[in-house]
Parts: sequence; C-alpha cells; structure tokens
Amino acid sequence: MTDSKGYYAVLGVSERAGPQEIKKAYRRLARKYHPDKNSSNTAEEMIKKINAAYEVLSDPSKRDQYDSPSFENVQAPEPEPYSPPPSNAAPEPEVDRQKVETVSDYYFGSTYIETPKSRFHIIVEPSLCMAFGSCETLAPKVFVVEKNKRLNPKAIVESETGADFDTIYSAAQTCPTKAIKIIDRFTGEQIFP
Repeated sequence: MTDSKGYYAVLGVSERAGPQEIKKAYRRLARKYHPDKNSSNTAEEMIKKINAAYEVLSDPSKRDQYDSPSFENVQAPEPEPYSPPPSNAAPEPEVDRQKVETVSDYYFGSTYIETPKSRFHIIVEPSLCMAFGSCETLAPKVFVVEKNKRLNPKAIVESETGADFDTIYSAAQTCPTKAIKIIDRFTGEQIFP
C-alpha cells in the first residue's frame, strides 16, 4: 500500500518505521507545530493531523488495520469538542495576576493552596553538606546545624513547615554546595537546585 498522503507521510516516516522512530517523529513534530511555539495559521490543523497519525500508528492493532487495504475510506474519529462543566460544579477561583508577589505565589498560586509550605519536601544531601550555617541563619526554625557532629549531614531539617516557601528557598540558594533540595510533593518536580 502506498501512503503518499497518509499518516506515514504526516509523520515523515517510512511504512517500515518501528515504534521508537514513530514516537520520535511525533514528538519532534508536536514540538514544532505546538500552538504555543508556532503561531502560523496551519499549525492548529497540522497538530490535529499529527495527533491522529500518532494515535493510529502507535497502536499495533490500529496500525495493522490502517495498513490493510480495506482501510482506504476510514478516517480517524474527530476529537470531541470541549464542553464546559455542569452548572452545579464549583467555579474555579480567579487569580488576580497583579497581586502575585512571591515566588511561591507565582509558581504555585496561594489562591489554590492555603498552606503551600506543607507541599514541599526538603532534603539535605549528606555528601554535599559542609555545615556553613547559612541555611540555619536564614531559616532557623527549618534547619539546624550540628557543628560538633563528625558525620555529614551536619545540617538537618528540623521542620519543613517552620518557615514560608520564600524563606526556605532563599536559605537553599545561599548554600554554597547546593546541598539542600526542595521537591514538590504533588508533582515530584525538583524545585531547587
């Protein structure tokens, strides 16, 4: 079967392409035509074609069906249009962008989380901690430096909720060896370093 205008051509791969090659081509094209990165008039239409092609070619059973001669007149289903939630659903809180002042508000939105400091996991990396004490100076209720201790880490986390996020973040930034890690408990993303 020739695929001059079909899904293989959309992704720019041969009909013999393996799953990894298809995935790689999909990701490359999705980045190239993503509406946030490409403002051309054709980008939206192209991303729909790329998604439809990947949906079929990445699934072995759909791909076998597509490769069979009887697939000629069958097209991928159109995605369902967005429908707003039912009127009885709780409205999403609005955020006034002019009032966002701190790093934690900017990244995590204090409107959504009443106690953002409980959201973060703070770790002192034993192999990096040299007990300079800058973390204890800036956030004494969070970090304690045990200078008489012979083993690392000499700085320990006494309380993850002992200060607000900005104070903890500033303390982590002042550590010259970057021994303090801040991890978002909800997403698993490492915030610092």
